[in-house]
Amino acid sequence: MQLANTLGTDRYAPYALVDDSASLGLTSTVVMNSLGSAVARHLPRRDSARATLFLHGAAASWTTWTPVLRAARESGSDIPHPVLFDLPGWGAARLDEAADATTIDIVCELVRQSALELGYTQWDLVGHSMGGFIAMHMAARWPENVRSVVTVSGTTWSVVDSVRHPVISFGTLPAFVMLWRVMGVLAALGVVGRALVRALDACRLLRLAVVPLFRHPFRVAESVIDALSHEVRARSFVSAAEITRGYDPSVTWAAIQCPIIAVKGDRDVFVRNSDLISLSRLLPHARTAIIPDCGHFANIERPHAVVQAMMTSR
Repeated sequence: MQLANTLGTDRYAPYALVDDSASLGLTSTVVMNSLGSAVARHLPRRDSARATLFLHGAAASWTTWTPVLRAARESGSDIPHPVLFDLPGWGAARLDEAADATTIDIVCELVRQSALELGYTQWDLVGHSMGGFIAMHMAARWPENVRSVVTVSGTTWSVVDSVRHPVISFGTLPAFVMLWRVMGVLAALGVVGRALVRALDACRLLRLAVVPLFRHPFRVAESVIDALSHEVRARSFVSAAEITRGYDPSVTWAAIQCPIIAVKGDRDVFVRNSDLISLSRLLPHARTAIIPDCGHFANIERPHAVVQAMMTSR
């Protein structure tokens, strides 16, 4: 079911990212498992067992959701009990060097463990890119806990196919395949690769890897590009891609019953319009929309449209 031809939009990339959780009235909780850690930013008190869990994408952190929080506040929309995660290997969360291969189940289990530790047993999931993939898997695995899912340029069939057959599928998502391959080389170099990434970041050359993800990169605050380029971490990016290997969304997601909203930018280089069509065919109750004049980061580029999608899901 189509949500609308397009979601309404406001001015482009209206807010900078906020990296001071205390200024937002949030406190932090760290939860660990064999993979590493997750860091949850949340309200210090709760009066409900239901929370909105925000899951960021690869090469990002909890801060990428702060424009959505501000857009919601300015529009008078209520986001009950927001919990903004740093997932293992991103932001302040650690990906254990000695950890076994990253799997979607172990990542989801860490998010679940974190939510339960905070006292939340009912979850509205909002996921960007990789975070959307995680949210859909959680909805399939724990239907008794997940009340709704909103994906923002969520990872689905195109990325799964590109990881499975990078040469055959290169023409589908060339930007993703090229970035993934470069990150693979850097990750394989170990200490040398990490030093090279730090050097590229210091020279601000990693900005070049982030710029194609935005519809209007020169209209995005410079601090936003700097923050995202700082999150380009080779091993973490490769691990994020690897959790899709061998995954079949058409099988795993087929039984999802909770409300699903899936949106993407019309100029997204990581997600195709066909991904939304495939989702609608698999889950006829899912509602989809394309956000105009927007790239891969609608939560930064068009946060008011993301808030609109979230309010529709409830």
